[in-house]
Amino acid sequence: MTLTTPPRPKRAEQLLPKECYMSPEWFEREQQELFSRAWTFACVAQDVPEPGDAYPVQIGRYPMFVIRAKDGSLKAYHNTCRHRGTKMLEEKANCRHGIVCPYHAWTYNPDDGALRGLPKKDLCFPDLKMDQLGLHKGGIGQIGDLVFVNPQEQPDEDFETWCAGVEKTHMWPHDISMLSEKRPVRYDIMANWKAFCENAMDGYHLSYLHDKTLMGPDVENQDWDDVGRHWVFISHGESPSRSNTHFTPIPGIDTSGRHPVVWQLFPNSGILASSIFFSAYTIVPVGPEQCYLELRTWMMPKETRDPAKTPTRPSGTSGHGHIMADGKRYISLETLGCPAMESLDFQIEDMWVCEQQQKALQSPLFKVGALADQGETSLTFFQANVLDFVPLEGPGVKLAAE
Repeated sequence: MTLTTPPRPKRAEQLLPKECYMSPEWFEREQQELFSRAWTFACVAQDVPEPGDAYPVQIGRYPMFVIRAKDGSLKAYHNTCRHRGTKMLEEKANCRHGIVCPYHAWTYNPDDGALRGLPKKDLCFPDLKMDQLGLHKGGIGQIGDLVFVNPQEQPDEDFETWCAGVEKTHMWPHDISMLSEKRPVRYDIMANWKAFCENAMDGYHLSYLHDKTLMGPDVENQDWDDVGRHWVFISHGESPSRSNTHFTPIPGIDTSGRHPVVWQLFPNSGILASSIFFSAYTIVPVGPEQCYLELRTWMMPKETRDPAKTPTRPSGTSGHGHIMADGKRYISLETLGCPAMESLDFQIEDMWVCEQQQKALQSPLFKVGALADQGETSLTFFQANVLDFVPLEGPGVKLAAE
């Protein structure tokens, strides 16, 4: 299938019928035609600093892992043994002496994925051709500290094409090597993954849904740039409330003028960045009406904060202590310790409204109306990119697009 990056739309319009947000058949097509070929944020380079360091990730339906080879390069392999398909790595580990399957101890070379040895080969597998049973390889690429993985070893869209020069034209200035990572958080969302992506790209709602958290910017003070398939949200200045915070500003981050704030990297990865934090996220499809957001955040170390300042939480950051049940890192609306719109967490506000929208899809009267040319053309752009991978008319599927 030939892939062609869609142009930036001139007007905002809904391209996907509502079935694309609730149909099991369409969801299956997305898994096969989009996510099996897509680039997804996997980890940061600091997760695998030493040769042999391996970091397991889930890329669509593919368990995979990133590993640093002896020569310092990064490799991506599928996390399935070539013997019985067992998942080999459950958590971060160092495999410099070999990647060993826990089931039958088949062992693979970390530098090239080749099958290096197995117990009792001569007795149990006298005719086995070991050179044909190396680990399946994936594609790998890096933007700054962020590492991306593709399930295909030779992707239909290579990394340079997918990257589209974002690191040259719209690179974030943050250096996470000088920052401290906060506890990762997962938001479990009862809504289609595209609904959450589109919400993240919708600039029209920021002053209304998030009137107590983000408080804008209003549409007249925002814009977006298209970079290949990617969407970059541009703000014309940062909220003054950021200056009244006990969080230490990150050196070298100027948010006084026009600057990028959000990078939505197609299809389901992204960056949130401000003068006080840097976050990387992945929106993971689970089912037609279920997804989750994996969020990792870095800030200045605690010891650099000014204790004289009032410890008030700035808009756009999360204080999960009062909303997370039993201190768990998984957040869902059902387990919140307060109503969603009282959480003072803009991500929870977003998941709440996406779930409300998902419920409304069941109505026979549901139909997307006029979209805002200033603030929502980004949704049209995102949907056009989805359709480049998964056309409305596809093999074995008939949608009531009318």
